[in-house]
Amino acid sequence: MTFNGLEISEVSAELGGESVLQSISFSLQEGNGLAILGPSGCGKSTLLKVIAGIVTPTCGQIFWNSVDISKTPAHKRGIGLMFQNNALFPHMSVHENIRFGLEMLSVPKDEANDRTDDLLELVDLKGYGNRSIDSLSGGESQRVALARVLAPEPKLVLLDEPFNSLDRALRRTLVDQVFEILRAKKITSIHVTHEGDEASLFSDSILIIESGQIINEGTFTEIIDLPMNVLSADLLGLRTIFVPDAQFHNGKWSFSTPWGSLEYDGSELETYQLLLRPDHIEISNNGLEALVTKTFHTAGKKFVNCRVGNLKNLTVSVDSHISVGESIHLAVDLDSIEVLLA
Repeated sequence: MTFNGLEISEVSAELGGESVLQSISFSLQEGNGLAILGPSGCGKSTLLKVIAGIVTPTCGQIFWNSVDISKTPAHKRGIGLMFQNNALFPHMSVHENIRFGLEMLSVPKDEANDRTDDLLELVDLKGYGNRSIDSLSGGESQRVALARVLAPEPKLVLLDEPFNSLDRALRRTLVDQVFEILRAKKITSIHVTHEGDEASLFSDSILIIESGQIINEGTFTEIIDLPMNVLSADLLGLRTIFVPDAQFHNGKWSFSTPWGSLEYDGSELETYQLLLRPDHIEISNNGLEALVTKTFHTAGKKFVNCRVGNLKNLTVSVDSHISVGESIHLAVDLDSIEVLLA
């Protein structure tokens, strides 16, 4: 049965004789977006390079629409790449940079010019064609890089943290614009990022990688609801993770929290950390006093970080305006605290 889209089957890779990817397998439906999260050095960028044909895997196969492209040269895979270093040619104008890939494909000049003009308008840079690359802001440069990636009409676009050098507000705006453009053109995409909020906006599904292996996969909502491990919870912004004092007696653990003792039946537990979700903390006059140390937004919600007891970074979901330095009172249902394998 034909699968429309990308399939990665048991792919492993080495760099400098060291294993970087270990038996990676996943599929991505044509037209959908996938976000890949993980700590630095976990193999995210290498995976993109393997898919693009820049790095040769030691084993495994890559399929597009059920056709094996594992041995297809990179320039014949129809894949566009966008990196943090946009690699624009400084001696060429904006228009020439975008048109360059079309010239390499021997697209007729008039058609290449028309397509380039259309792309400039698509990325909100109409009238910028004659400008030099050095005259552009960081956000404008990345939009030119995106237009250049889209010019050859790739079937798959790979984005390796292309917005990292931009300030947060501009980064959010560009992520929204890029997502809308890829969606509108029905282009399959993979986005490597460290930002859980960015992943939630950009993707239909998420892979979390650690030490070259997939440790979690699913939709943003699925992983938020069941993070499975500490890394997944941390990467997606569930930041209230702590290691309390604990005692083991009669086959049960007793964890000490600011709100009382949490009982856990798990004699096999060797290492642990506790997760307290922001939505499971209630602002209540009957709760423990907490000091607000930070306010922020992620995934379209408002949050504050608080210090309460020996917890210095408690993340709380809020509906109203709360300022840094303000005191609030927090109540927690002990049964809502989750035990994670560390």
